[in-house]
Amino acid sequence: MACSLVLWALTTVDEVKDFLGIVVADWDELFCMLINSASSFMEKSTDRRLVAWNWDLNKTGDRENCWYDGHDFMKLFLRQYPVNSVVAISISGDTIGAAAGDDYYGSTGYAIYNRQGMLYYGSGWTSGIQNIRVSYNAGYAAGTPEREELRQLAIALVAVVFQKKDKLAFKSERIGNYAYTKGDLKDAYEIYGCPAEDILLRYKRKWGGLTT
Repeated sequence: MACSLVLWALTTVDEVKDFLGIVVADWDELFCMLINSASSFMEKSTDRRLVAWNWDLNKTGDRENCWYDGHDFMKLFLRQYPVNSVVAISISGDTIGAAAGDDYYGSTGYAIYNRQGMLYYGSGWTSGIQNIRVSYNAGYAAGTPEREELRQLAIALVAVVFQKKDKLAFKSERIGNYAYTKGDLKDAYEIYGCPAEDILLRYKRKWGGLTT
């Protein structure tokens, strides 16, 4: 199979085939491409990386999610969440450590509010332009209820398009660029059993990159 799943794919070819009751490998290439498209569609719809992912402040492509402006406030909302762990934080080049214990107020370290993706720092995030640098892991890990819900939705989206493959008259050069639509979300309702569009709206990023 020439197609390779993107690292942030929300399901696998085998999971889609199990769902559809397909054993043969005839459609594996199509499933791979549609999974990649579905995963990208869900990310764009929610403005987030949904699977657990390492964001490295030293990688140029990650800077939008790792570099932040300080405004002297105590709360910093990271662009990706939930936060599973923090690798490193610095303010204007000075390393900041985690708070010791549960008494965050007056502490010299930061505290993580995982689900919100918020970092609390009692000393305040010093004002500056992209002077706050954070490396961290964020997103939904395998086995969590949220990841399972997103996995099932991705499968439903792929199944909807696969069932329409003859009507869509797919050609190999455009399969990988299939653009999922609101119509696909409505059709997925029949398979998934609940409003697919509402699910993506619920996961849409509400905050990120702000200090308050």
